[in-house]
Amino acid sequence: MTIRLIALAATVAACLSPVAHAEEREPVTVRVSYAGLDLATVEGRRTLDSRIDRAARGACRSRVPGFRGQSDERRCRTEMASDAQVRVAQLKPVAVASAR
Repeated sequence: MTIRLIALAATVAACLSPVAHAEEREPVTVRVSYAGLDLATVEGRRTLDSRIDRAARGACRSRVPGFRGQSDERRCRTEMASDAQVRVAQLKPVAVASAR
């Protein structure tokens, strides 16, 4: 059995006080399995998107309270979604036609 994973990365705030908020950020990486999914189908892609969203929500938790923390979490999820799009696109085989 082959386990297939894509790793998604983002940077989130890792500080405890709002003063240090702008200075310290920590990279976050999460692996998402696409084992058993047919990415050529709408259902397979939808399932992978759901797994990615769930993983990003779990990984993108800021320790900064209030609006800044919410903003960090939103930015992290957006970065992970963008990273996921690139990585999923790399998974699909690309057919190249040759011209004579």
